[in-house]
Amino acid sequence: MGAHLRNSDWSGSTLGKPESWPISLRTLLQMMLDSGLPMVLFWGRDLVTFYNDAFYQSTNNGLDLHQLGRPGKESWSNVWPVIAPVIDSVMTGRDPVLTQNESFQLHGDGNAWSYSLGRISDDQGLINGVMVTCLQKTERVDTASQLQLSEQRFQNLVREASVGIIMLSGPEMRVEIVNEAYATLIDRKPSQLLGKELFDIIPEAREPFHAIISNVLRTSEPVYLYAQPYFVAIENGKKEGFLDLVYHPYRELDGSVTGVIVLCQDVTQQVKARRLLEESEARLRSLVDSAPFPIGVYTGLEMRIQMVNQSIVDVWGKGADIVGKRYAEVLPELEGKGIYEQLEQVYRTGKPFYAHNQRVDLVISGQLQRFYFKYIFTPLFDQSGNVYGVMNTAADVTDLMVAYEQLEETQASLKGAITLAHLGTWELDLETKKLTYSDSIKEWFGFEQDQVPVDQAFDAIHHTDRVSVEEAINQALTPGSGGMYDAEYRIAGSSTRNERIVHAMGKVIYDSDGQPHKLLGTAQDVTIERGQQQELERLVEDRTAELGALNEELAAQNEEYMAVNEELEEANQLLARSNESLQQFAYVASHDLQEPLRKIRQFSDRLMSFNVNASEKELQYLERIQAAAGRMSVLVSDLLDFSSITADPATNQFVALNSVVETVMSDLDLAILETGANIQIDELPIVSGNASQLGQLFQNLLSNALKFRKPGLSPVITITYEQIGQDALPIFLKPIRHTKTYHKIQVTDNGIGFGQQYVDRIFQMFQRLHGRSQYAGTGIGLAICEKIVSNHGGAITAISEPDQGASFVIYFPN
Repeated sequence: MGAHLRNSDWSGSTLGKPESWPISLRTLLQMMLDSGLPMVLFWGRDLVTFYNDAFYQSTNNGLDLHQLGRPGKESWSNVWPVIAPVIDSVMTGRDPVLTQNESFQLHGDGNAWSYSLGRISDDQGLINGVMVTCLQKTERVDTASQLQLSEQRFQNLVREASVGIIMLSGPEMRVEIVNEAYATLIDRKPSQLLGKELFDIIPEAREPFHAIISNVLRTSEPVYLYAQPYFVAIENGKKEGFLDLVYHPYRELDGSVTGVIVLCQDVTQQVKARRLLEESEARLRSLVDSAPFPIGVYTGLEMRIQMVNQSIVDVWGKGADIVGKRYAEVLPELEGKGIYEQLEQVYRTGKPFYAHNQRVDLVISGQLQRFYFKYIFTPLFDQSGNVYGVMNTAADVTDLMVAYEQLEETQASLKGAITLAHLGTWELDLETKKLTYSDSIKEWFGFEQDQVPVDQAFDAIHHTDRVSVEEAINQALTPGSGGMYDAEYRIAGSSTRNERIVHAMGKVIYDSDGQPHKLLGTAQDVTIERGQQQELERLVEDRTAELGALNEELAAQNEEYMAVNEELEEANQLLARSNESLQQFAYVASHDLQEPLRKIRQFSDRLMSFNVNASEKELQYLERIQAAAGRMSVLVSDLLDFSSITADPATNQFVALNSVVETVMSDLDLAILETGANIQIDELPIVSGNASQLGQLFQNLLSNALKFRKPGLSPVITITYEQIGQDALPIFLKPIRHTKTYHKIQVTDNGIGFGQQYVDRIFQMFQRLHGRSQYAGTGIGLAICEKIVSNHGGAITAISEPDQGASFVIYFPN
């Protein structure tokens, strides 16, 4: 039966292959197979059926061996409705069951059987099965004979069993039954044990076994121990090893527990073998973990990851918690790349697979990255020679392959550059005196072969250049010369090719002994360049002669220019003195003219006060005198302002324009109040300049906006600001100072406006667009504005239409 169990295909079973079965199941099966009592085991969730040879023979070999390993409801389908409740009651209850009637019947031979059913625990101590022991009884013998027969059979079975069996009675644990197998385990004879208290014979084994047996007697619960270490004293020392033990309470017919039956299976060799295997596996795992290259082990057709080292974890970049997962689950990005198929092929055929410099794209931190590996998939075989998994070893050659690809790209680029530069490459073997070359040189020299002796190459060189070429080669080969070769020579023409001029450069390559080994380099056809150089040299000579004549002519003209420059310098000095005199005259004249104007106005005021009887016409004359004197006074004042602005350019200090405008509005407060003006001001910049002049600029502009208002309409004035680039300047505007950006300030009103054709005229001195009777003024205010803006390196212009208001736009350099 054991052979049948070993040879059966368990891959489709819920238990899996026997090597993966729990130790408790394997131990129970070993004991059951060695027992002479008919026994049946129901195991696991599906109550999978196992039985021994004794049970098979008790059915007169009438069982189908295919029932073995199948769920109980399939193996015993004809009686399952009857026996299933009994099995369930044993598994859920605490006490074993002894049946002597037809409520539980595994045999169908017409004979009467009694069955003892006990619970079985797994490796974790959980109830996971039921063991059934069968005893036959007949109607032809009485109860005493039946008991005697059963007792005899039991004794024979115990005595012949290969498993150690001992029955202990009472709390003193007296040996009632013992077989040869048990006595051999402790190096005794059965006669030395029968009728004696066990731990009087082997006191050294009292701990821990005495407590275990006492617990079984007290609780009536079986105990299962696996690979339990033991030792007993013998004549020459001690005997020690490992046992799988089953402690089962012995029940009388009335159900009382009077002893304990102990089944002992010597597993010393198995434990030692397992420990050796574990040590071997530990050494293997240590070797795998410490290996500097990736290693992984995958089991089953689904390739479940059994073992990996840190190298493969680092390469995959999936984290450390990958053991136990499927290969395809960890590396889904490999689907469709052929790698899954390679693993399956190795698993099914048992033949290894080798990959060389294989590209593998892996997802690392959410990014698909390119790798290259040399890897091997090696089949793993179990003891039966069947493939149970695949070992993966690999070498990361990404850096090597990337470097190789870069080298290929570099070589391709170099080849392309050589082709584009019309270069040829050559190599001279100094030992064989053979010259190899590229297609370009092959064409230039008219060679037919890909390699020629160096003498043949010399024959193609113009005879007057051969000596210089040979000297250049010898110089490169001279020790201490640096090994550099540089020569320019002509290739003699023939009926099939024209004469060429070639410039060759090269470098000597030395062998391991420091001796010249090769001379290799490049060559360039410079025929056209040399022709162009000669033509250029001729042109240079011609131009040099022409320039000589031209220089003589220029020298004569230079003398004339120097005389003219002296005259210009003298004229500039006179002009400067004239401008200075004019400014002084304007300043002095303005001050001197103010005095007689004040007297004219004073005397006219007195005449009007004295001549109370003057006629209306006389009073009109006096009023006209006062008005003319007032206009003259304003004109002189404006001239004085203009003169001062001209004489005093803008000083270099930072001026906040918002502060300047606020001061101006304070000065114009009365006019703003009288006209009901609404003035809105943006945030203005800080500029470099003269605060007084900038104040006069905004006072003139705001005064004009208030003065030239529409009748009956309150003025609305806005001052806006923006920074613009040089390309946004009006094309007709030329600021004094050029810069990349400008401050654009725009003063806009809703007044009477003017025609755009007058925009240049209004910034000139004494220019007016309206009569004095309509709007007072001298025509100098906007000229002063233009002068102030120029002093600050900027420009000013205006945009207007009649009755549409006016906008004065100022551009200051930033």
